Amino acid sequence: MSKESIYNCPHCGEKSFNPVSKALAGGLNSQGKVCKSCGRRCCNGKVSTIVNAVIYIIALVGVVLSYLFINNNILAYGVMAGCIAAAWLLGKLFDAFFMPLTKVIRNDVRS
Repeated sequence: MSKESIYNCPHCGEKSFNPVSKALAGGLNSQGKVCKSCGRRCCNGKVSTIVNAVIYIIALVGVVLSYLFINNNILAYGVMAGCIAAAWLLGKLFDAFFMPLTKVIRNDVRS
């Protein structure tokens, strides 16, 4: 019996993903990544989509607050860019190290 890993393909069960490929697999609204073993597509699941949405909402609040309350334009733009970059990075880190992969549910993608 092999231990179930978050890097296992949900179709064939082979461990064909690593943290980088899992992070780049995308969420439910993406086409996903192709499994090297079976050739079917996998993506990160519902929890990934929810966590990414919450992270980006927090980043949006940070952007709006920096626009409203920081008087120095250069600093405000830096904070805005930092909020967006941090949200992207935190989302990818969450996708890479938490929650297992799921099957792609999009109709326009053949899996």
